[in-house]
Order: sequence, then C-alpha cells, then structure tokens
Amino acid sequence: MCCVPEENTMTTAPEPGKKTAPGKEPDAAPTPEGTPGVLSLLPMAVLVAVVGTAVRIAVLSGIAAVNEQELWDQLTAWDSKYYLEIARVGYFDADIHTDGPVHEITMAFFPGFPILLRVLGWTGISLEVAALLVNTLFTAVMAAGVMVLAQRLGAGRRGQCAAAIVVSSAPMSIVFSMPYTEALFGALVVWGLVALDERDWWSAAAFGIALSFVRLTSVDFLAVFGLWVLLYGRRSWQAWLSLIVASLPLPGYLLWTQRYLAEAGGYFGIQTEHWNSTFDGGVATVRFVWETLTENNDVGYLLTVLVILGAPVLLIAAWGKVNPVAWWFSAALCANVLLSDGIMHSRPRLLLPAIILVLPWVVRAATAWRPRMLWAACGAWVLWSAWFSAYMLVVFEWAI
Repeated sequence: MCCVPEENTMTTAPEPGKKTAPGKEPDAAPTPEGTPGVLSLLPMAVLVAVVGTAVRIAVLSGIAAVNEQELWDQLTAWDSKYYLEIARVGYFDADIHTDGPVHEITMAFFPGFPILLRVLGWTGISLEVAALLVNTLFTAVMAAGVMVLAQRLGAGRRGQCAAAIVVSSAPMSIVFSMPYTEALFGALVVWGLVALDERDWWSAAAFGIALSFVRLTSVDFLAVFGLWVLLYGRRSWQAWLSLIVASLPLPGYLLWTQRYLAEAGGYFGIQTEHWNSTFDGGVATVRFVWETLTENNDVGYLLTVLVILGAPVLLIAAWGKVNPVAWWFSAALCANVLLSDGIMHSRPRLLLPAIILVLPWVVRAATAWRPRMLWAACGAWVLWSAWFSAYMLVVFEWAI
C-alpha cells in the first residue's frame, strides 16, 4: 500500500530567489494551504468545458457530414434513448422495442440523471437540449475539481488549467455532451475524492449518496470511502456514520428493482441477459484483446484495445505519484471494468474517470515546458480525443 500522510501535504511556494530555466515562465505558485475557492476556479473551468465541447461537436459534425449522418442523431444515439425515455415516461412506459417487459431493459439505468432531465424539462426546454446544457455544466464542475486535485500535486494556475483540459477532453469525452451519465458521474466523483482527501466525511457522504443514484460504478467510490475511513477515521463515529449513510441508496435501488425483476434474475440478471455483463476475472477482456490484435482489422476495436491496455499501464506508472485517493479510486474502477465481461467497445467510456491518473505528468509538463509548447500539446490532445470520439460514434458501427 502506498504511503498516505495523516494530514494533507500541501506544496509550498518556491524559495525566494529561486531561478527558472531560461526562456520559461514559472508556473504560478500554488496556494500554500487549503482548497482554492470554487468560485475562483469556475471561470476557467467553464471556459475549458465550453471550448472543449465546441471542438468535440465541431469535429463530430464534420465526420457525421462526411458519412451522411445527422449531427443531432449522433448526439442522441445508443444509450441516450434509454435515459431520454425514462426521463419522459418512467421505467414502465418507455417506447423501446423489446421482446419482454420494457422495465427489464430500463431498470438497468439508474434514476438520478433521468430525474434531473425530467425536472429540467418542466421549464419547457427539450430533454435533448437540457442534457447538452446540463452536461456541459457538469463538465465545468468536474474540471474545477480536477484543478483542485492538480493544485494538491503542486500545480499553479497554468498546471491546473492544463489538467482540466486533459481530463475533460479525454478520448470518448463526446459523451459529456450526450444524454449519458458520464459528466454527472465525473463531477461527483472528482469532488467526492476532494472531500475524502480533506477527511470531510459528511461532504464525501453527500457525494456518495448522489453517485449511488447515478451509476452502479459508484461502488468503486464507496469502496475507497471505506478504505479511507479505515485509514483515517476509524476512531471517528462521524466517519463511520457518514460511510453507512452514503452506502444506503445503492442497495436500496437494487432491492427496489428486485421487486420487479425477480423472474429475470434481479438487477444483475438483466445485466447478464441483455449486456452479457458479469464478473469473470478478466477472461473476456484478455480474449478480446488477443483476438483484436491477432485477427481483427477494425480501427474501432484497435482503439478500444489501446484504452484497455493503456489503463493498467497508466495505473502502475502513477503509483506513488498521483493523489493517493485518486489512485485507489482509479484502481477500483479499472478492476471493476476490466475484470468483467460485457460490451468491450464501451470500455473507453467506462474508463473515462481513470484519466485523472495522468495528472502528475501534466503538472510536471506545465512547469518544465514553455507555455507555447504546453498549449500546443493540450490543443493536439483535444483534437485527437475529438477525432477518437467522433470516429467511435459515427464510423464504428457498434455501441459506445
């Protein structure tokens, strides 16, 4: 287990008179202690989110036009239809083609995001537009949280901004502009990790509760929550109580679905039946990687394998370098995703939160590189990721 200090270790300002490399501007000194004010981070975070969203949609529009596809159809493709239908009419009356009861499909999707869309729909705005707007906002909130994590690694404002760009524009980040849960999940996870890093148990519980209404992978955050309580709060009744409270909604939803899904094998039964999603120790993942690298010539599969292989490599490389709470969450997420069977080409999307593992290298580059080189690299990353997203959504024929 990596060593985690009992108290948060904050990076101090550079020593007086310390020189920087010729031709390089020093990265702004991080705040000596405490978390930067959220309001001070929001303008830059909003700019990062809006510009990143605009680039991704522009690239998607171009590739969609080349392939004679409608942009809006692509932005509301695949699982989007489930979230939109649940938001419109609920779990039992969704207009989705299926051979059995529709709720045996719809109940695989947690209620938090559809409820949010339904509430926004009361304003008269279409659910599709509401999803685009609110997910751009969540992307900004996530970017602000990433800036805090980067600051705790010693990043000044330049490094924080670069970190926000890299994380919010990771490959497959087009889902941050679609009726998907990734933007909401990412925002809640990042700020939940910040709360755990501060040992702010009740704030962490609030984020854990919210996450439990969004996705099943909230269990990865709850696992790290439990680890942090064991390490740092085992003598605090508040820490234990907050963990218990945060953990209640997830089994609560699964028990509620059991009432309607008993004949189908419960929540995990429908996951296996319709998405072949089940824990197999990584056998299916290894088989997919081997077959793709030896037999398949589809670029979409190769891109998926690139992410699948890159995630554990990045996890190992980041050991002892990234914020410990972020490392353990990423480890839990990677284990959850990679050691299970299911739709392999959804892995780039499901692994999106683990991109926070790159923060140490982004922070280092922000200090070591000239600003022009840093921003050129960030721009290239955004364009590469936008192409990746557009290709997987438009050209690749299978679900993302």
